[in-house]
Amino acid sequence: MRKVRELYNEELFIEGFADELRRKREEQSLSLNQLSEKSTVSASFIMRIEKGERTNVSIEVLFKLANALCINIVQLLENSQKN
Repeated sequence: MRKVRELYNEELFIEGFADELRRKREEQSLSLNQLSEKSTVSASFIMRIEKGERTNVSIEVLFKLANALCINIVQLLENSQKN
């Protein structure tokens, strides 16, 4: 039986997304509270995403964070891929 190559590794993607979100936030010199205010997503929720503790983030939250960071959501997701 032939092994099928995995297109996406969920664990790596979540880790990559957490790193990318933190990188983009820090690039713009935003604190968790500042991003929270801009996005209307709680600072504690953002912190848990960045720590990899929240793995089921809704598309609504993704859009809010991307818009608050003034970045394209597709870019944010593509830059999250580590494999």
